[in-house]
Amino acid sequence: MEEFDSLRPGDKVTVTIAGPEGNDLFKSTNTGFHNIETAVSEAISNANLSINPEDCVFTVSNESSGVTHRYRLNAHGHLKLII
Repeated sequence: MEEFDSLRPGDKVTVTIAGPEGNDLFKSTNTGFHNIETAVSEAISNANLSINPEDCVFTVSNESSGVTHRYRLNAHGHLKLII
C-alpha cells in the first residue's frame, strides 16, 4: 500500500456500505484505524446487515487526506480494490 493510501489513528475515516442495487445501507465515520480492513470490519459489525457482506461495495474515504477508494470482499473475506 502506498504511503498516501494508508490510515493513521488520527485520520477521520468514513465507510459507506452499498448493497447490490447500489443503495446505501450504512455509513459510519470514526478515527483510530491503522488499516482499511479494520475500518471496514468495524462498519460491517455495526451495520447489522441482513445480506451477505460479499454482495456489498465498501467506499472508504480518508477525510484527512482526501483519498477515497471502493472495495469488495472476495470469497475468502479479503478486501479487494475496485479499479
